Amino acid sequence: MTTRLRDQLRRHPRAVTAVVAGGAVVLLAVAVGLAIAVLRAPQATGDASAVPSGSASPSSSPTSDASPSSTPPKPSASPIPYAAGDPLMQVTVNGLRMRASPSTSADILRSLDRGEVVRLRGGGPVDADGYAWHEVVDLDSQIGWIALGSGVSGPWLEAVPAQPATSTLLLRYQRDCDVSPREMGGVPVWPPDLTLTADGRLVTWGGGGRLGTGTFRLVVRQLSPSGLARFQRDVLDLPALQASADYVLERISGSPEPPGHGVCVSGFTLGEGTARVEVTAVGWLGQEEGVYWIPSPERRALDELAAHLEEVEVWLGAAAWSEPIARPYVSSSYLLWLEPPNDPPPPSGVSAPSVIGAAWPFDGPIDQFGEPVGQARCGYLDLAQAFETLRLMRSLGVEAMALGDAPGQVALDGQRYGNFTTEVGWFSFWLTPRSPDGYPGCAG
Repeated sequence: MTTRLRDQLRRHPRAVTAVVAGGAVVLLAVAVGLAIAVLRAPQATGDASAVPSGSASPSSSPTSDASPSSTPPKPSASPIPYAAGDPLMQVTVNGLRMRASPSTSADILRSLDRGEVVRLRGGGPVDADGYAWHEVVDLDSQIGWIALGSGVSGPWLEAVPAQPATSTLLLRYQRDCDVSPREMGGVPVWPPDLTLTADGRLVTWGGGGRLGTGTFRLVVRQLSPSGLARFQRDVLDLPALQASADYVLERISGSPEPPGHGVCVSGFTLGEGTARVEVTAVGWLGQEEGVYWIPSPERRALDELAAHLEEVEVWLGAAAWSEPIARPYVSSSYLLWLEPPNDPPPPSGVSAPSVIGAAWPFDGPIDQFGEPVGQARCGYLDLAQAFETLRLMRSLGVEAMALGDAPGQVALDGQRYGNFTTEVGWFSFWLTPRSPDGYPGCAG
């Protein structure tokens, strides 16, 4: 972001502020009516009626024998070992029941939501009661059995990518409102609001809405050939996106002092390498334009485009997609950012459980992970390592939190943050799913 844009932002305090207190990241909402538009995520969707009664679908009126307890399971004292070849699977329906044994009459341990990731354990499948059952472990280290499903409604578990896969970037869009927690030490730690790659994959924060009314989870959906062609025509070919530029506020000479309020900046990145185009634009300020600021047709057009992109599924319509609904986005690569260790104890109210002696799913101690970036450290995890890292943290009492999540909720389809203590002090961490084009990266 240019110095000129930063100056514009300093004059317009924002509604959501990131406070770094001794290395611990504390996110505070300080105003009503302006919500952070860069942190959003998907509502779980799925056809629960497709799941057989007594095996996977939660009742609309839960009973003691058909729904899991509302109390989250207590993390195990030590992580459950796993074999390197045990595959990871993603749940494709809502309310998939995990049972104590491979039987539709076995006790229900919990229900899994669409998009959750589990690891298959040991042998299997086991055929019983008309289903093929797999033993799995979830991110809370709970072990149980899940019916695989078949026919029109199945499978209820699908394999997820094991290796990083990248694709050429067509468009990255992100909206920042004044000083944003999107970056730490110059490195992005939050996924973009929207990423479109040349293979037609479109990753967004689910729920949409300019005021950040989504569910703080990422979703991915495949554009149809006609949808991709329309995106090219209506977005990528927009005149204001053909050359790099910064569209900032320009005061009208002699105008009165403008009112103080938050201001948002939309950023658009198109293409890669020497063909890359980067455009930023301060949001259109409505009735203030022409009174305090010189109206800019480019800013207005880009602000309207930003509004469309934040409701992209509704804006493009059903015909633009090759699949009926979006899927929770699970990346094949995750960025792990570690703030520098802090010798003093964490401030009051900040939880930083000990991870001393933990068996991390990567080489070396956690405080030597990745590479130094200033005083911090940054590196990458594949999906299996990210799964086991979150599971290990949960087993040790480390809270891997995200805005909008219920306490104790752990997932891989959104950004996580928290704190823990090592031999050299306590760290703050950010774990971020990377987009299909490999963004964000430790190089910024």
